[in-house]
Amino acid sequence: MLSLALPKGSSLEQRTLGLFAAAGLQVTRPSERAYRGTITYGGPIRVAFFKPREIPLVVAAGVFDAGLTGADWIEETGAKVESVVSFTYSKTTDSPWRVVLAVPADDAARTVQDLGPGTRIATEYPTIARRFLQDEGIQAEVVHSYGATEAKIPELADAIVDVVETGSSLHHNGLRIITTIRTCAPWLIASPEAWCDADRLRRIQGMARLLDAAHAQSAQALLTVRVPTHCLDRVVRSMPERSWRVGADLHHTDLVIVQGLAQRAGLPDVIDRLLGAGAIEVTQTDGGMTTPAFPSDTHVRA
Repeated sequence: MLSLALPKGSSLEQRTLGLFAAAGLQVTRPSERAYRGTITYGGPIRVAFFKPREIPLVVAAGVFDAGLTGADWIEETGAKVESVVSFTYSKTTDSPWRVVLAVPADDAARTVQDLGPGTRIATEYPTIARRFLQDEGIQAEVVHSYGATEAKIPELADAIVDVVETGSSLHHNGLRIITTIRTCAPWLIASPEAWCDADRLRRIQGMARLLDAAHAQSAQALLTVRVPTHCLDRVVRSMPERSWRVGADLHHTDLVIVQGLAQRAGLPDVIDRLLGAGAIEVTQTDGGMTTPAFPSDTHVRA
């Protein structure tokens, strides 16, 4: 039986469960508070929930065959795992989150080089913080924080290294970002042991394909475009890369129907270009889920 570790009680939990459900990999468990569940895909998959920081370690140790966690915790723990596929979402946005260095808003420091010797930096990421400070040649004291890192200033720290999505929490706590240390995203990871087992490798890669397709679907829109035949060439040049011709309009023989999958980011500009090229109508709907084939002996990359 394949085993999978998913994030619990963190900003990733609900978005991750939504992604698995969209991929047809619904996690069944007795209640939302339960720490155990199952997925039916090529046979049962045993699911357990852990803190994201624990997942790289339990996967690296072979306790679980695969898991999903943030790139920040993979780096922080130094766990030796196989990185299978990444996604671009966080708790409240469809973008990755950041690990940043922040100081009080009224602090004189404007760059990391402005931090004085002996600066106390609180963080849940001491390994990442120390490596960054060493690379920058900064002498500072790293204080390991166990949650609510913003609250460590000013009594326990002078600055913090913490994760942000929009930065609003730091602003509300009177902090200002000096620099971004890392941009991080969720990753599906696998244990080295499972990656060397043909059956488990096949099932993990199959799961990765479904998740990757579901994630791409949420970022795409299907455009259906009605075009006069004499404008078709111009409109085709403005269509997204993944496009196709559907056929002729049922009622107007001089109209052609084309479709394409466009990224939601920048979609208004794409529609403007299509209309400017001669399209008479552009209909936008949710993008369909497309599951590509991948070679069985290669990693799946986003």
